[in-house]
Amino acid sequence: MRIYLLLSSALLALALETSAQVTVKRYTPDGQTSQTSQSSSSSRQRVERYPTALKYNIGSFFAGHYPISVEQRLSPYLTAEVGLGMTLNNSTDAFFSELLYFDNYFYSSSSKVRLGGSQMLNVKIFPSGDAYNDAFYLGFFLQNKAYNRKFAGIEQDFVSFKRTFDQGLMLGYQIRSSKQVMIDLSLGLSNRYVNFPKVLEFTTIDPNTGELMVVFDLIPEQNKYQTIGIVGGLKIAYLLEERR
Repeated sequence: MRIYLLLSSALLALALETSAQVTVKRYTPDGQTSQTSQSSSSSRQRVERYPTALKYNIGSFFAGHYPISVEQRLSPYLTAEVGLGMTLNNSTDAFFSELLYFDNYFYSSSSKVRLGGSQMLNVKIFPSGDAYNDAFYLGFFLQNKAYNRKFAGIEQDFVSFKRTFDQGLMLGYQIRSSKQVMIDLSLGLSNRYVNFPKVLEFTTIDPNTGELMVVFDLIPEQNKYQTIGIVGGLKIAYLLEERR
């Protein structure tokens, strides 16, 4: 009887110790299995519950650019982002254009700002497999952006533009600050194509009033060129929970 009691006690102690050390087996997005602790599993589930992010780039405010994008988590290693935006007055570019394009009056104070637009596509790779968590990423991006202004022409009013098309690479870091809020910091280098028609400014006398007035003319064939572009981002993201 004493032997059976000792044996039963030993088996019970072994069972309790085994249950305390049990691990959880889960399936990763690529179909492989791995073992992890319960806390790590719950953290992964928290990430996978929010596969879609709505983003707004507050870093482009001073460039007169207001873009909104949607990013989808395709796997722990890969995300894709598409976005649209609107453009108004680019005060930053106006400052540098005064230094570089002194003979182009696109940013003349006599012109009027007109609404423009932008489109973008980003594909991001996370080497650590921590997309939507705190992690570095390497990205490839495309971005088309146009700024428009209206001018008083010699014969009639016209609208001119400055359009840029970027294709390049970026480095970034995403910070998961809370369950549904994320911050995306990025800096990229691009091959940039620029279409920037030359706007000329003239002064003439109004034949009706005799007053001096400013008029403009356009040379659309000029100022198409290729250069290097620098693209930065400071995005705030709100993560959307997946419906099950």
